[in-house]
Amino acid sequence: MYYVNVSSVQDFMQCRFRWWCKWVMNRVERNEAPALTAGKILHIIFERAALEGLPLNIVADEEAGKYNLLLAAMTDERERASGEKALKVLEDLGEGLALWHDKYPFEGMLEVEAPFEIEFPELPGVTFRGRPDRVDVLHKSIWHVQNRGLAAGTNFGIYIATAKRHYHEHLYAEHLSRKYPQYKYGGTMFNLVRKLKYRTKVTKNKPEGETKTADELFFQHPMSINLKSGLHKHVMLSLFQHVRDMLEVIRKWETEGEIPAPNEKLNAGPFGNTVDPYFRVLTGEITLDDKEVFKDREDTYAPADALTGD
Repeated sequence: MYYVNVSSVQDFMQCRFRWWCKWVMNRVERNEAPALTAGKILHIIFERAALEGLPLNIVADEEAGKYNLLLAAMTDERERASGEKALKVLEDLGEGLALWHDKYPFEGMLEVEAPFEIEFPELPGVTFRGRPDRVDVLHKSIWHVQNRGLAAGTNFGIYIATAKRHYHEHLYAEHLSRKYPQYKYGGTMFNLVRKLKYRTKVTKNKPEGETKTADELFFQHPMSINLKSGLHKHVMLSLFQHVRDMLEVIRKWETEGEIPAPNEKLNAGPFGNTVDPYFRVLTGEITLDDKEVFKDREDTYAPADALTGD
């Protein structure tokens, strides 16, 4: 049985070599990107706020305090510097978090961060894993409430438009419609939060300054998913095909020792401004066993397999 989640599929689509390093060899970068760290803490903040009924800013302060203690114990300077940047991201969101509230009249929360496993006859021997942020009822339909942190320059409207083909949302729709057959399935309610590039900016045309409001940090918007639509069916078929390709790569590795080719565009990092650690593996400077650069990938679900959930 192979266990797959959408994050591993996305890594596979981006670079098969880096996917092999992370999900087959189970070695990930020790120095995690600040945005990724901040996103994980933000998920914890939304999760606790939903479960405990507390204001987001109160939970954010508590989680920032906990992370500060972790920073103090870090001995690696690079890890500490990255962690401090992640903490700054959360601090920048503090004002907006204090103003956050649901704009839609949800009728009853069903679950928060509940892990699931789901199988499909099209892929025998494969189990998909996931963990919806929150599931709530709205107008007698169930909705996956997805909390997502975005980069400062991300356009909310474009993000929602392209989310129509997000594998996460369509896979979760399949799971939730099976788990709660007594409800009609609505879709995904996105809770999007982004860092502002500036709070007040003086320009030539506006010498008095252009001020961003805290409301511009957030955007809550529904995206319906019709499980009978051609779009949904094609998204699921596309997801299945990627997984078949993943299994074939694993077969070649296990039987022939063949390592998949890299996406060379990522050699200078995702933004082209730093040498990617996996590029240094490709050039022979370091190996995946280098404990200063890499660590074992943690599995938050069941015991790991060749393909494991994150």
